[in-house]
Amino acid sequence: MTNATNQSPQSTTQFALDRLAKAIATAKRLGFVVRSEWLGGSATGWCELGGKRILFVDLSLSVHEQLEQVEAAIEALQAERNKTA
Repeated sequence: MTNATNQSPQSTTQFALDRLAKAIATAKRLGFVVRSEWLGGSATGWCELGGKRILFVDLSLSVHEQLEQVEAAIEALQAERNKTA
């Protein structure tokens, strides 16, 4: 197995892209409508509008930062669900 410290920047980015795609798929399964928008690094995250949870992924951020956004939204939703359960 190869660890991330031995990977080239390109393979590390590809790994992050793969993780981002999986995280977006998970977010959709959890009920998010995922919108990829150029937000210039400003207010990002998710909100609920008209009964729909909308997750905004900021295309101006790096793949790694986008992945952090999506994972944070998933964690926040799961924490919210655990509180009400």
